[in-house]
Amino acid sequence: MNHESATRAARALAAARCSGKRIDALPPGAVPATLEEGYQVQDLVVAFFGERVAAWKVGATHPKVQAMLGVSGPIAARLFAPNVLSGSRDLADTFLVRGLEAEYAFLLGADLAPRERAYSREEIAAAVVSVHPAIEVVDTRFTAPQQGAVAVADNVNDALWIHGEGVRDWRALDMIDTPVTMEVNGEVVVRGSGAQVLGDPMVSLAWLVNEHAGAREGVRAGQFITTGSCTGLYKAPLGCSARATFGELGELSLRFVV
Repeated sequence: MNHESATRAARALAAARCSGKRIDALPPGAVPATLEEGYQVQDLVVAFFGERVAAWKVGATHPKVQAMLGVSGPIAARLFAPNVLSGSRDLADTFLVRGLEAEYAFLLGADLAPRERAYSREEIAAAVVSVHPAIEVVDTRFTAPQQGAVAVADNVNDALWIHGEGVRDWRALDMIDTPVTMEVNGEVVVRGSGAQVLGDPMVSLAWLVNEHAGAREGVRAGQFITTGSCTGLYKAPLGCSARATFGELGELSLRFVV
């Protein structure tokens, strides 16, 4: 994709993000056709939007989400500071998709800068300060949900990401087999576990550090990395309440207010 076309796509997405007005489609001739082109546009959106990157997200780690997005493996995006929230809360319900995902997130205490040699699992673990329960609210800048390269260009359909209080003694957590649930209006609608996240959330974390962010600016101390859905994507109804539980790690709640 030439730079001019990628720039037109990125400016359209950044303008939609700033205005809150959804768009029907990207400009003619500026639609990414491959994941590589989608990332080209996404990187420009980050530059044009201009907000601080507070976190990174890994998406499509769950087989059902991969099928929904039409991709065969994980995809990733940066999350902007205004959209990264802490603690259970009420949210104004202005969402189209209103997708809910329960996720494990890692808070970094050290930079993991790009380098030729991949970081080992232990090096990555040593940079982690704490592990947190999280809920991602998935949405779109478009008037209808998008897949593949266009979804990647749109920052992998990010909207809001909310994390709960973390634990520093995180190595004692069983993030693979501990049941993770998503409740909506008091009823469990999805059950899962960290095993749905590429087999282990640490594998997702390593993929982001070594294969994705390592080809860009790397990840930095103070940033979160949210590793993908343990429960797939659940499209919640208007004005509902939701709660995600993560065993001994705790829980997190939100309520959509109409």
